[in-house]
Amino acid sequence: MKRIVPIAVLWAAVAIPALGCERPSAPTSIPDGASASKEDMLAAKRAVDAFKSGMEEYLACEKSGAKKDGATAELLKVADRFNAQVKAFKAKS
Repeated sequence: MKRIVPIAVLWAAVAIPALGCERPSAPTSIPDGASASKEDMLAAKRAVDAFKSGMEEYLACEKSGAKKDGATAELLKVADRFNAQVKAFKAKS
């Protein structure tokens, strides 16, 4: 019985921080800037900003270098996709 308590405490100490590092999901879609309305682009901006904030929290929490690298790459990919559509949106105006 005395061994079970320290093991349970150790497991809880390891598991609780791991549960706190929840990787956010990327926005499901970014509208085509060439045909999207201003409201659609603003909604996409809010979604991308929320993803960026969530990813920054995740990166601050995550300890694994490989997971951080993957998350950073995903964040840059989403930002690049969104920025390309913003450029297309501004070009049509």
